[in-house]
Amino acid sequence: MAGRERKTWIIFPEYFDKQLSRSDSRRVHKKFAVNSPNVEEIGDILDSWEIPNRIEKHQHHPSTWYESNGRIIIPKQKGSKQKLLKKIGEELKRRRQD
Repeated sequence: MAGRERKTWIIFPEYFDKQLSRSDSRRVHKKFAVNSPNVEEIGDILDSWEIPNRIEKHQHHPSTWYESNGRIIIPKQKGSKQKLLKKIGEELKRRRQD
């Protein structure tokens, strides 16, 4: 539908998976990616930033339809989705190093 703007963003853990290539769903640079991220970790980060989110554990990324890694739905934020994904990736790396 032309002209219809989404009011939500969908975030998949595959966006942050260091083991995947960019063509296989990873959306952040490898230096911001981690091994096997999960929706709970990402949800905790969004909760700490007070970004409302809804975790759907039994959903899957279209390119990995055979794996139910889940997804997170958040309201559209100011700025670009790519900048938010980079921030989430940085925080995932920081939390995994602790």
